[in-house]
Amino acid sequence: MQAIFCCAQTVVPVKDEPRHHNVFENSFVRLLDVRIKPGDTSLFHKHATPSVFIVLHPVKTGSEVKMEEQKATALASQDPSITFEGFYKSPRIHRVWNADTAQFHVMDIEILSKGGHSVSAPIQQDGFKLLFDEQPVRAYRLTLQEGSNIQVQRRNPLLIVGLTDAAKPLSVNNKSFGKEGDFLYVPAGEAVQIANNNGQAYSFAVMEMK
Repeated sequence: MQAIFCCAQTVVPVKDEPRHHNVFENSFVRLLDVRIKPGDTSLFHKHATPSVFIVLHPVKTGSEVKMEEQKATALASQDPSITFEGFYKSPRIHRVWNADTAQFHVMDIEILSKGGHSVSAPIQQDGFKLLFDEQPVRAYRLTLQEGSNIQVQRRNPLLIVGLTDAAKPLSVNNKSFGKEGDFLYVPAGEAVQIANNNGQAYSFAVMEMK
């Protein structure tokens, strides 16, 4: 049972909540690697920036909400583990606790660009599944079959996140991906080469900034 201290606790921006680790930031995105240990509880924090949430290690969690946008305004996704929320009408202020025996691991990707840049049509290559297409960002799930490779070059920046641990590291523009949450930011116009030398398929989340 969680004790309630909401009236005594200060609300902090999500980027300042200590379990939300800022692992990358530029003018397009802020990437927060969120890890909550079993039995631990976050501080009350505020989400106010359009965000993509990637649940990498789902566990049983609880939350206490002070303020939240109506759920009907949250955007539906083709993948429940990769979702978007705009927080256009109101922020979410809450705290989260881990009620399970394993670590809760989420990537909270704040989209800092306001959109409006020229953008190509959605990616149509094999392996890409478009999950949602919002004003500041598109998201895809890319599933790369064993022994295959792919090359993509886009007008806009990409953020690529590995979704699971890999039996053997994969190569994304010569960067090794082996753990859930491994990521690479790809500047606008730069080609992406991904090779899967594992004995099984592997999946990524791919965010295309606007």
